[in-house]
Amino acid sequence: MLLASPLITMIVLLPAWQWGFISFSFAQFPLDRLLFPLLKIPYLGISIAAVFIIIGAVLANIIFNRHEFNTAPSFVPALLYTVVATTFCLLKCNLPILVANVAVIIGLNRLMEVFRQSNALPAYFKAAFFLGLGALAFPPYALLLPAMLLSILNTRSFNWREHLLSIIAFITPFVYWVVWMLWTDRLNDLILFRKNLTFNDPEGMPDWNNNYTLAFSIALGLSFLLALRSFIFLSDRSSNQARNVKRIFLLIALFAIGSTIFSNLYNGQWIPEVAILPVTYIIGNWFTNYRYSLLAPFMFYILLGTAALLIFHVFQWV
Repeated sequence: MLLASPLITMIVLLPAWQWGFISFSFAQFPLDRLLFPLLKIPYLGISIAAVFIIIGAVLANIIFNRHEFNTAPSFVPALLYTVVATTFCLLKCNLPILVANVAVIIGLNRLMEVFRQSNALPAYFKAAFFLGLGALAFPPYALLLPAMLLSILNTRSFNWREHLLSIIAFITPFVYWVVWMLWTDRLNDLILFRKNLTFNDPEGMPDWNNNYTLAFSIALGLSFLLALRSFIFLSDRSSNQARNVKRIFLLIALFAIGSTIFSNLYNGQWIPEVAILPVTYIIGNWFTNYRYSLLAPFMFYILLGTAALLIFHVFQWV
């Protein structure tokens, strides 16, 4: 089943790029400016996007199976991550968030490992460091720092060392980056957010007037709202570790979604790709435990169907 991730990604993205159906969003984040010259090389930009989608899907699925989201191994999260990320990439491909998601997933793995450990400082440092890397690649993810601090309070009693070390680890990637900018005399690149004041419509948003995009967005949003119940109202059969993991990820997911508002406020762009990670775990958990929900199987096929129709529309087949 994991083979479906690279197959779907390559089959959809490479032909779409070759036929001119993909465009990259440029939010003027530091990583945007770093990768911009590479986008001019044929197939290199879309190959980078495909590689990070595949890596993100595989890592997200490994973490899902490792941390008791479900009692039996499942490959639904990898499929969901691939479908959602690939479909969003057809609408407007944002490389920084695809790179940031990989770092955030690694950080989440470390964060969720902290359960009944006597010494959690090393794990929290690694978790915060990778979340900081994600925020450096995609600055609106800076909201993940308060999300992590709240998740620490959810897992353990208050310990000022754990919070202080997490803050230091989160900002460490930024310190290295600032030193590198000063060393190379690129002070103008120290700015994380650049906002262009214009009367034009906000960039980075799908065409909501398109029925296929609207149908996919409604299916995705409705599935997310229905799936939230399994995270908010936990089953009595859930272990303490499973409860802790779901609470942690619920905090991370809500703050990650909130980062799109942060992006619009300071950058002037709506970036819907922030939904990739939250829907992968929250909707993926709901679809995996379909036996406890009558609607889950129907929404699963509706979501895949609307994604397929949107992809066919982008390819101008419907």
